[in-house]
Amino acid sequence: MKKISILLLCGAFLLTGCSGHVTSVSDGDQELMTIGDTTITKNDEYELLKTYEGSDVMMSEVASIIYKNEIGTTKKIRKEAEQQYEEFASSSDDPEAELESKGYSSKEDYIENYLIPSIQSEKLVDKYFKDDKKTIKKKYKPSVAKILECDDKDTAEKALKELKDGKDTSEVFDEYQSDDANFSDEETLVSTQTSSVPTRLVNTLYKQKKAGVVDEVFSDSSDSDSSDSSDSSSTKYYVAILVNNDYDEIIDQVRESLSSDSDVTSACMEYYLKKYDFEVHDQEIFDYLKENNPEYLVQYPELKDSDDDSSN
Repeated sequence: MKKISILLLCGAFLLTGCSGHVTSVSDGDQELMTIGDTTITKNDEYELLKTYEGSDVMMSEVASIIYKNEIGTTKKIRKEAEQQYEEFASSSDDPEAELESKGYSSKEDYIENYLIPSIQSEKLVDKYFKDDKKTIKKKYKPSVAKILECDDKDTAEKALKELKDGKDTSEVFDEYQSDDANFSDEETLVSTQTSSVPTRLVNTLYKQKKAGVVDEVFSDSSDSDSSDSSDSSSTKYYVAILVNNDYDEIIDQVRESLSSDSDVTSACMEYYLKKYDFEVHDQEIFDYLKENNPEYLVQYPELKDSDDDSSN
C-alpha cells in the first residue's frame, strides 16, 4: 500500500525532514532568478509557496493521490467532465474569458484540474459509504421508515392502534397526521441527522429486528408520559413504521441523504488518510492543520479528540 508522507508543493520539489521539523527542498540553494541585487533560490520560492498556500496545495496534492488510487480517471469520468464543460460553455457568453477569470488557462486545464477532481471527490464519498460502513452505521444509525406525526398523545395512540389492527397506512395518515407535519405517507431515511424526530425513535428503528409498525408512541418532549398531553402545545407525538434498516439494502438512500453532510466529507478524507498512513513533515503546516483540521493529522488522534472536547 502506498504511503503518503509528503508533501510536494511543486512537482519538481522533493521535501525532506520529519515530523516536528521544518522541511526543505532538494538543491534549495539553486538560483532561479536574480533581480537587481536580489537572488531568488528554490528554497525561497518553496518558503513563499508554503507560507501563502502551503496547506491548501498540500491537501490538494494528497487528495489527488487518493483519487488516483481509489477512483482513477476512467473514460466514464472523462466523459462526464466533458459533458459538464459543455453545459458550462453553453451557459456562458464567453467561456474562455470566464475560465481565465477563474484562473484556468484553457478548456483542458479546467477539465483536468477542476472538473475531473470534483467528480472524483464525489465518487470517493460514494465509495466511502461502502468502505467504512461500520462507522457510518454507528454514528448515523440509518433506517428507512414512514413517520406519522401527531399533535397530541391520544391521537398518536389511536393511530398506532389502527395501524396494528391492519388499517391501510394512507388512510391512517390522512386521518391522524398533524397539519404541519414534517413527514407524509412516504418512505424517508431516518438517522441521527434527522432533527425533526426524537433520538429514541431513531435508535428504536435502527435496532428493531423486523419491518413493521413500532409498538410505541414517541414524543419530542421529556413530559411525553404525562396523562395531560395538552400541557405543552408544542409537543409532537410520533408513530413509526420500519421499512428497512439493513444497511447494505438501503445504502443508496443513506448516501443520498448524508453525502452532502460536512461531517461525512471530512470523515471520508480522514478515513483514506488513515488508510495511506498520511504524515506531515513540516512544522508550519502541521501547526496549521492542528489549528484548523486536526482530524487530518491521523497520526495524532488525540488532537482531534481535544478539538472535539473544546467545542462541547
